[in-house]
Amino acid sequence: MKKIISLLLLMTLLAGCSNVNAEQSSKAELRTVGVETVEANGYGDVLTVSGNIVPTQTVKASFKIPGVLYNVAVSEGESVVVGQTLATLDKVDYNIQLKGAQAVKSTAQAQTNAAIAQRQAATAQREAATAQKEAAAIDIETAQLQLDTEIPTKIEQAKAQYDLTKTSYDRVKELYEQGIASQSQFDEISAKLTVDQNTYQQALDAKSIAESKIKSAQSQLSAAEAQISMTTAQIDMTAAQVSASNAQVEASDAQVDAARTNLQDTVLTSPINGVVLQKVSEAGETISAGYPVVAIGDITDVWAEIGVTDDVVNKIQKGQQAEVYVYGLNQSFIGVVDEINSLADTTTRTFPVKIRIDNAEGILKPGMICRAEIAMDNVESIFVPIDSVIHFAEGSAVFLLNEDNTVTKTTVTTGEITGDRIQIYSGLQSGDNIVTKGQFTLHDGDTVQIEEMKK
Repeated sequence: MKKIISLLLLMTLLAGCSNVNAEQSSKAELRTVGVETVEANGYGDVLTVSGNIVPTQTVKASFKIPGVLYNVAVSEGESVVVGQTLATLDKVDYNIQLKGAQAVKSTAQAQTNAAIAQRQAATAQREAATAQKEAAAIDIETAQLQLDTEIPTKIEQAKAQYDLTKTSYDRVKELYEQGIASQSQFDEISAKLTVDQNTYQQALDAKSIAESKIKSAQSQLSAAEAQISMTTAQIDMTAAQVSASNAQVEASDAQVDAARTNLQDTVLTSPINGVVLQKVSEAGETISAGYPVVAIGDITDVWAEIGVTDDVVNKIQKGQQAEVYVYGLNQSFIGVVDEINSLADTTTRTFPVKIRIDNAEGILKPGMICRAEIAMDNVESIFVPIDSVIHFAEGSAVFLLNEDNTVTKTTVTTGEITGDRIQIYSGLQSGDNIVTKGQFTLHDGDTVQIEEMKK
């Protein structure tokens, strides 16, 4: 009986010792963990796209006329200004064309001057013929007036006087023959008869003279009218010649202007301020009008040209800032979205986007490779240390710290990785405490002690 009691006492003591050791062992097995309080912060997705630097303006300078390239006056990489000579064509043929056009103009001008002189001469002849016509008309009118009035009266008066004197003469002669009239009386009447006969004859001659004068004036009048008709025809003809030669002068003027313009166009000048990107043609080559000779780019500002896919093109706004990293310079630049093309590239199926960058120092060169980063929409998102997320067979999870210092394994959905942190799409909310240190040895429901609390 005593042995049984002693055995029971021994078992009780052993059980007590066992409980104490278990409690001490449990305290010793509590794991110390680091904890962080998660918060949702503003997060902007960043679009990263490679591209290259291009000029904001590129001009392929070319001649307006064909010819043999005589000289290219610039080198690749050389800075040029507006109006600076870039290249010249051989001028020989264009000088010949100009001289030929000037000769044609001189001939046409000489023809015009000759036609004008002929017209002036014909005009003078017509004016003289007109004056002759007017004078003949006056002569006819004067002579006809004499025939109609003055001459008939004089003839009548002279005939009456002659008849009277003849009667007296016949009577005195009869008396003289009878010896009754004296010699002096007979001589006197004879002389008077001669005078009156001459006067009568002069009156008759005046009529003949007037009639002849009328005929002569009529002939002069007809000749003057014929001269007027002829000179009028000459004037009309020379006027047509003047018009035709003036048209030739105008046409030759146009030819001279065109030839002079072509000669001026043998010198190619820069249309913009910029840098020579490429010499397309070399001296001695025969080039056609419009064929590029040199390519010039304005690089005061440059574009970082990138291509974006259709799922993000509408998220980019003109005027939006972008950061452009240029590999060759190992330097980043801030630019602004300047152009967003609405038509996708047929080869890459991406939409060209151009980011304008100030290049006042000229260190950015066309063709440099770059990387552009453009911020997308800003959203609230939770990021946690990447090591706090444990990947199990059933998915990713974190250990969530409860108020009683126990932990709960919580499944989460992860997203973008930024640096040493990973985005959590679902499974956590702001204010949750998660284990960030010591999590790899934990099990769901473990009690832990906190080493530190991060916020």
